[in-house]
Amino acid sequence: MTDREGSSGRGPLEAYIFDVAKISGRTNAELLGDSEGADHYLELLGRDLVTRTLVQTPQLCVYHETAKPGERVKPHRHGTYQVDFVLRGELIFGNRRVTAGMGYFTPDKLYSWRAGDEGAEWIEIHSGVGGIFTDTPES
Repeated sequence: MTDREGSSGRGPLEAYIFDVAKISGRTNAELLGDSEGADHYLELLGRDLVTRTLVQTPQLCVYHETAKPGERVKPHRHGTYQVDFVLRGELIFGNRRVTAGMGYFTPDKLYSWRAGDEGAEWIEIHSGVGGIFTDTPES
């Protein structure tokens, strides 16, 4: 992350243009490496989901995500409001299919998905920097 993305805490945010094709994507396996708890999170979120960070500030995080056909994540939440907007392919949340041009919103509730037969590409937006939780949030 750079100062313009606000993650370093140095200086004010500035407007910028980004090109998703020029942002390095990293798999969950690459992001977690051999960190403590990596095996648990890889079991929960899979190894191959590719994330590109577009914006990351305390108030707003935006990611570009891609998943291979049939890839899945187990029930989890992030501690934020979340919007997923599908660009290509489909994500299947339970028995509901979300295809290109459609979106999914969760107000910090547990969710899981699997990618359709063509995989999926989407933009994921969070109302701040989230974590990864498997419990039900308190009301």
